[in-house]
Amino acid sequence: MNESLPKDGRLLFENVAVEDLDPSNQDIYFNNLHDSYFERLRKEDPVHFCKKSEFGPYWSITKYADIVEIEKNPHLFSARGGFTIVDIPSDTKFRSFLTMDPPEHKTRRQAITPMVSLSNLNRIEDHISRLVTETLDNLPINEPFDWVEKVSIEISIKVLALMMGVPVQDSSKLIRWSDIASTVPRVGTDIETLDQLYFQLQDCYSYFSDLLGKHSSSPGENNFISMLAHQAKNEKLHPEELFVTILALILAGNDTTRHSITASGLLLHQFPEQRKFLYSDPSLLKSAVPEIIRFQTPVAHFRRTATEDILFRGKEIKKNDKIILWFISANRDEDEIENPKEFIINRKNPDHHLSFGSGIHKCIGRNIALMELEILWNEIIRRKWHVEPISEPTRVKSNIVHGFSSLNVTIKQL
Repeated sequence: MNESLPKDGRLLFENVAVEDLDPSNQDIYFNNLHDSYFERLRKEDPVHFCKKSEFGPYWSITKYADIVEIEKNPHLFSARGGFTIVDIPSDTKFRSFLTMDPPEHKTRRQAITPMVSLSNLNRIEDHISRLVTETLDNLPINEPFDWVEKVSIEISIKVLALMMGVPVQDSSKLIRWSDIASTVPRVGTDIETLDQLYFQLQDCYSYFSDLLGKHSSSPGENNFISMLAHQAKNEKLHPEELFVTILALILAGNDTTRHSITASGLLLHQFPEQRKFLYSDPSLLKSAVPEIIRFQTPVAHFRRTATEDILFRGKEIKKNDKIILWFISANRDEDEIENPKEFIINRKNPDHHLSFGSGIHKCIGRNIALMELEILWNEIIRRKWHVEPISEPTRVKSNIVHGFSSLNVTIKQL
């Protein structure tokens, strides 16, 4: 596809033939043009084949119901080819639960689900509240600062450290490792291949190997690393499998929450009537928080691979074809969500979205993400703060992580 970025920053895709559209182009997300791009695909070619892209040929699934249908059938649409548009080698021996199919997926996932159960989250809610309060106490009033750095990253990474069993003084390491792990390898960048990506995570591997060793020789504790260490000892799991599982947990525990926190500050400024509505009735946070996550959709896509030739919605998908499930498109699907372009904090069914995925691979950390956002905004509303962006946000250049690298704001006292 011959897309270009003229001086005004707009992608010239309106006049491109639909068969030449390539939604994996990362400039689309960096320039915040994805909504109109996917609107065209949903209308003209909802199951779309891209013949040529930086990531090879692939199918795009852009409608909500179609994504749900595919996720119901893991025997036809496998996770083993990788969970993003970036291919993993077909002979990969060691996998996280994100790239496993039934029945092994269920076994690996169940080992850590107690950590994210509602009963366990209730036990750590006070701890998270203290983290949020301390973070907000350190913010300046009426002075500019970066909301991403001082709030989004600070809260999400410290909660992740708590969940992982990482000492709080080491939480900054998780930021770097998460940023590397979510990088899309590209020619001409510091990370061109998956091998280079893994090379830059060598210190991460060493760190968690040591931590797993300490936990395996001590009584079980209430964190992911302890649970994995004892599972590995009981089932003789390979260290490489443990490591890729830990990377998946770092990504799941950080990116979703970090970028949703940033979006929350932006959205509640952009929609002042909704902000006033929420501040007058904070109980609406129960529906406002999932609406924030729907509207932002911090993970743009997941990937599946066809296990056989399939006729899907009239399209002939071949065995081993790459299939991209665009959650970011499904969350704007006019046939599924009423007024999908509107930010509405009191939707009748606020959980009706695909930001956490669907089916057996639905995000394991969704309850912690909801809790963090609700605690944060309960405290901001209690303080009667208005988070006011003072410049346009800088977006992440990625077709996987849909988020922000910076957002300059000031806090105003209402």
